Amino acid sequence: MTANYHLPENIEQAFGFMKASNGQARFIAGGTDLMVHRHQGNENSPVLIDISRLKELQRLKIENDTLTIGAGVTLHQLASQPDIASKFPLLKTAAESIASPVIRKSATVAGNLLVDNRCVYFNQSEFWRQAVGLCLKCGGAYCLATGGKKACYSVFVSDLAPAFIALGARAGILSSEGQKEVPVEQLYSSIGLEPISLPDGALITDISLPIRPAIKTWFHKLRPRKSVDFTNLTMAMCFDEEKQEVKIAVSGADMGPAVHIAPVPLNFTEVLKSLRKNCRMVDNLFYPRPYRRKMLEVYLTNGLAHLGLL
Repeated sequence: MTANYHLPENIEQAFGFMKASNGQARFIAGGTDLMVHRHQGNENSPVLIDISRLKELQRLKIENDTLTIGAGVTLHQLASQPDIASKFPLLKTAAESIASPVIRKSATVAGNLLVDNRCVYFNQSEFWRQAVGLCLKCGGAYCLATGGKKACYSVFVSDLAPAFIALGARAGILSSEGQKEVPVEQLYSSIGLEPISLPDGALITDISLPIRPAIKTWFHKLRPRKSVDFTNLTMAMCFDEEKQEVKIAVSGADMGPAVHIAPVPLNFTEVLKSLRKNCRMVDNLFYPRPYRRKMLEVYLTNGLAHLGLL
């Protein structure tokens, strides 16, 4: 489907285009996810507003012990920034785990945070989906993965989100209601059909997080290949030595991020039980559900051992 295309010079103009579209527009920057969905017939917004040139969204700075990352910063820029590597190695590792080097030069930070949920029954060509039968996420009567009619179990697959959540990052959001800041985990609804919890026409402007010297982090991602493939399970951990608590965030296992905060010393059995309860896995990704559930335990064990908590 073709769309009207706008290239605003500033944020004010971008919101003017959004208002004129009566909420029918989509913001686009790198387009590495959105354009694939359009090609598959899973996205058909009549208006696209290209925000890739907005300088206000491309800042990357450390000021007053706070790191601010513009929404339009590319994954390549994030991973190659020396201050990120030295002060936030978790972000560098997470960014470098995404897609491929070429894609990372276009894909943006906010784009990865807002990547649409995935499912093997949804992320197919329009011809394939019509042949098999439409699922709930594309207008069908039931979830092809479970056979149920009430819930879509498409999987949350952002890899930056678990890293930002573990680090306690906050997202700046600009909408017709004004500017506000929320914890990154509040960007998500954990509802497969509408996984992003943002006001209509809203724009993520930046991500901010404090510099905390007394932390240790860990990150790992499960996928068929080390390049290109979306996650089947991602886990990020941050151990705050001052607070004596560890924050664990998981993607690739539920319709939204699964988050658990545990005091140290921790009870491994209780942490695993909590994560399993919040990771409602079904067989709709490359690896089968039993294997992914087992790897959840493996990752939890390896991560806590790496941080010296087991």
